[in-house]
Amino acid sequence: MHSTFQSPLDQNAQYWVAKLELGFRVDEKRTILSHRKHFGPVRVQKMLWPEKTGVCHAIIVHPPAGIAGGDHLTFQIQIEDGAHAVVTTPGAGKWYKSNGKQAFQHIYIHVKDHAIFEWLPQESMLFNGANANSETLIHLSQTSSFIGWDMLVLGRQARHETFQHGQYQNSFKLFRNNQLLLADRLHFQGGDRWLSSCLGMNHQAVMGSFWAVAPEKYRASLYLDEHVELIRELMMRMKINVTLTVLDDVICARFLGQDVRQCHDAFAAIRARLRRYWYDLDEEFPRIWRT
Repeated sequence: MHSTFQSPLDQNAQYWVAKLELGFRVDEKRTILSHRKHFGPVRVQKMLWPEKTGVCHAIIVHPPAGIAGGDHLTFQIQIEDGAHAVVTTPGAGKWYKSNGKQAFQHIYIHVKDHAIFEWLPQESMLFNGANANSETLIHLSQTSSFIGWDMLVLGRQARHETFQHGQYQNSFKLFRNNQLLLADRLHFQGGDRWLSSCLGMNHQAVMGSFWAVAPEKYRASLYLDEHVELIRELMMRMKINVTLTVLDDVICARFLGQDVRQCHDAFAAIRARLRRYWYDLDEEFPRIWRT
């Protein structure tokens, strides 16, 4: 699988490259990490099995905690038949102010037959002056299932920083049997009118996207519409402004606001409901979120 982003860097230039490959498979009654390979400063901190069904919870650690100009960070994750894995990060990721070069992050995920994958990274913070390019490609089989999210914070809120310089480009594509289910693309410049327009960010600092693909037996509109209505009621009770839609059989949620913890709480609550509806599992948040 190849990136759709083309790096403008000179081939002889020096830049930081980090890559992590993970493979999960079923071993007897639980999912294990069967393949792990890393290059550069990115790796898995540990695996945990907090659920009685043997779901594997893994924590990805990137010690620099951010991506600077010229860096390339790549994740390749494969979930084998029947496995169930949850992958998260211990803290916020960061796109640092650029040194004039672009920074790249690539996420490639393959989920095979009857497998379940939950991609739950903490938020990414876009520093003023960052030159960031991110892409996520997710390939599902006909019978696999997926829950995931992406949360972006513009500027360092503690410093009242806004995004006045630099650029951000993000591409998300979700496939099933190599057929495109959903494509989401975002590109803006520092100080862009879109950041202040009511048709764009409307002066808000936090935006989040949530996607979920049900197991095959729950993809009928009867089930999905019922589940979405129940989640809408939950968001109203939580008093969080989240927009929910169903695109074909993909449940999508959008958040726009100022508080990233509110976005996190909303998405975690949606995930918890879908885990109960689809897999008859408790919410079981990753343990690292409580530390």
